[in-house]
Amino acid sequence: MLRRLLFLFALLAPALSPALEVRVSPALPLSQALQQVREARKAGDLSPATIVLPEGATELLQPVILEAQDSNLTITGTKSMLIGAPKVTGWEKHEGQIIKADVSKLLPKGFRPRQLLCDGERQILARYPNFNANDPLYGGWAFVAPFPPAGAPEGHLWKRTLYVKPEDVRTWAHPEDVELDIFAQYGWWNFIEPVASLDPQTRLLTLKKDCGYDLHPHNRYHFQNALEELDAQGEWFYDKHNGMLYFWPPAGKDMPEIRLPVLESFFKVKPGAKDIVIRGLTLTGCSGSAITFERAEDCLVEKCVITKVGDFHGSGIGVSDGKNVRISRCEISFTGSNGISMSGGDRKTLTGPGHVAEDCHIHHMGVFNKNACGVALYGVDNTVRHCHIHDGPRMGVQMSGNNLVVEYNHLHHLCLETQDGGAIYTGGRDWISSRGSKWRYNMIHDIIGCGQESAGLKHPWFTFGLYPDDNTGGLDIIGNIVFRVAHTPIHMHNSRDCIVENNIFALGGKFQFDLHGWSKTHRFFTNHLESMIKGYESVAGLPAWKGMRGMDLHPKDAVRDDGTVMSGDIVRYNIMFSDTPGVKYGDVRSASPKWNTIDYNLAWNGGHPIVTGINEVGPDKQGPPLLNEPFNSAEPGKTPKGWGFNHRPNKDVQLVAADGALRVDCALGTDPGNPKSVFHGPDIPIKPGAAYRVKLRIKSTEPTAKLSLAFASFKNGEGYWQAGSNSITATNEWQEFEATGRMLRENETGWKPWMKAFWLRIDCHEPKGQVFIDDVRITEAEPLDEWAAWQNADWDQHSIVADPMFVDWKHDDFRLKPESPAFKLGFKAIPVEKIGIRKE
Repeated sequence: MLRRLLFLFALLAPALSPALEVRVSPALPLSQALQQVREARKAGDLSPATIVLPEGATELLQPVILEAQDSNLTITGTKSMLIGAPKVTGWEKHEGQIIKADVSKLLPKGFRPRQLLCDGERQILARYPNFNANDPLYGGWAFVAPFPPAGAPEGHLWKRTLYVKPEDVRTWAHPEDVELDIFAQYGWWNFIEPVASLDPQTRLLTLKKDCGYDLHPHNRYHFQNALEELDAQGEWFYDKHNGMLYFWPPAGKDMPEIRLPVLESFFKVKPGAKDIVIRGLTLTGCSGSAITFERAEDCLVEKCVITKVGDFHGSGIGVSDGKNVRISRCEISFTGSNGISMSGGDRKTLTGPGHVAEDCHIHHMGVFNKNACGVALYGVDNTVRHCHIHDGPRMGVQMSGNNLVVEYNHLHHLCLETQDGGAIYTGGRDWISSRGSKWRYNMIHDIIGCGQESAGLKHPWFTFGLYPDDNTGGLDIIGNIVFRVAHTPIHMHNSRDCIVENNIFALGGKFQFDLHGWSKTHRFFTNHLESMIKGYESVAGLPAWKGMRGMDLHPKDAVRDDGTVMSGDIVRYNIMFSDTPGVKYGDVRSASPKWNTIDYNLAWNGGHPIVTGINEVGPDKQGPPLLNEPFNSAEPGKTPKGWGFNHRPNKDVQLVAADGALRVDCALGTDPGNPKSVFHGPDIPIKPGAAYRVKLRIKSTEPTAKLSLAFASFKNGEGYWQAGSNSITATNEWQEFEATGRMLRENETGWKPWMKAFWLRIDCHEPKGQVFIDDVRITEAEPLDEWAAWQNADWDQHSIVADPMFVDWKHDDFRLKPESPAFKLGFKAIPVEKIGIRKE
């Protein structure tokens, strides 16, 4: 009996042996602690190992590389901080309040610091204009100078050069060291580019290399990295020519602790490593991503605080390939780029790594890189759930791939510094993204947007809550609550085969949802068709893809019989809610009810009329026309009275009377932001809420010419407004066209007191030829109910207009009362209590 017990004890001894534990101390740094674990493993001790960091701050100036030999290891601590930034000492007075120190021996060879920490807080790289602490997002900018009335100079290099305003001309000893931080072109995100020169006479700024996007007038920017611009508290500059660091400490800081982040990453988990746990640590001050996983398996980052890490390309945590890496209950903030990035998986077999980010608090990401997001998901089978993501310059979650899941997250105050983005975003230019993916049970609100106009920055601006962009396919969008969004709670940009069910879309600035499709001639469709065909054919017929929704249609057959491309979308059992007169219920462009479904929804606008933008009008009202222009009496070769250009592509383009009609030259100018011929008719007094009809005859010297007609109002220095645009195609034969529109009521959003007159706007989208206009007749017509017109267009046949009966929407409580009429339509209660970070 005793012999049997001894035998069993021998078998169980390895499992019962104590785990290996090594404690880091001043006498045993982290690198040596890891070496002790490795030596124990080589000696045969394969038990789970733990490295414990001491309480307080520990400097780490070289990354901890964890390899396959380090598997089954936990690195942890209690109130333990790793800081990748050595202290700067040897300070001496420079000028005024500015101090300086020689840091040439402190920095790795060839390293240029991009960050400085003062008592743990990032400081401002010397810049012009100065950072505005009272308005940190929208203040402290200069703006690219406008071109003269004649337009951009001949041969202007749009990506390489720009003109600064006279008050923004600067002089630097080393202009070649200066950088331009600019929100180029449409302001989607920023670029930091090296300057070559700034000519003080011509005010022409030239970059060393092309920017990623064109540099447009009114783009916002600042210069940085010049000693001459160090003129404010909290600014710093490193002079690579002499190794000196200059700093103006904040007020009240006699001799603060100043550090330069030089460490690239704290932990790099390499291929083959398994069962690595990083728990309970605070990490701050590095130039790259704080933690990276590369083809690692079954790893965990838990209860860590990662803050003030990364420069332009540095994130909190990066995970690529491998399997089952989980990031749980971490707080990640003030990252240079993304909060978390996760990728991996085989799209042909739809097998993925199963990486998860959950119960994390991610905020103030994108300090340097304004294209950063809270969580980036790429590949197959990765998930972000129960996270709280807020205060970022662009997306909350950005993703591309298949079978990706975004669920039970709370996202808000996003797209704070950019436009045309969303809290959750994906695209599908390859036809197969993001099929099989799910956005469900997320709460999204206060998505702001920032636009750049001649009058300065505009915010809130053109941005969205949910954004399935550019032909996104096969996405399930279920049970989300999206409200207070600058433009639209959900923007479906030619998405296809998407199911949008049981959502609450509320308080959008323009409308509550939209379907904006492509046509067979749309440049996005023609430009991306080749890549869509390539993407489709890369997986079509493979076993994993046979059950994927919508994959029975080849992209070459995407154009439907009515010329539209958008198809397969189902929008039903949703609540579309507003309380502002005139905000549209929905907006549909180039999408047909034959190929898409919108039905069984509940619409409500606080008892105000439901506005849809379908401006069907009744018969003309009695009385003379408001404008009757046959051009018979107009002087040939002259512009008729009241007519003029909104935009003239070049000085040779004419708008004149000719042959008893109005003739306009079609051309495209060099300004990519506004290249075409746009002209308008005489002012007509506005009658608020009135509907109008225009009839006119048009022909073109070209076989076909695409034009658009709209009613618009403008007052210099005040603003611009336009009713819905009507697209037409003229030929070289005279044809009669008709367009209608309705003016805003005085209590509707968008109405402004300056809106006293409107005019007919005509856009010519052609690069050449001439268009003739004749017999222009504008009349007031009987307005029709827009909800009825919407249903007459075969949308929302079974939907209702009714109060959804929220518990308290004014205090963001969008739960439904039991008697809500939405339930009779098929709406199901959203589990609001499960959204966000879960309690432990």
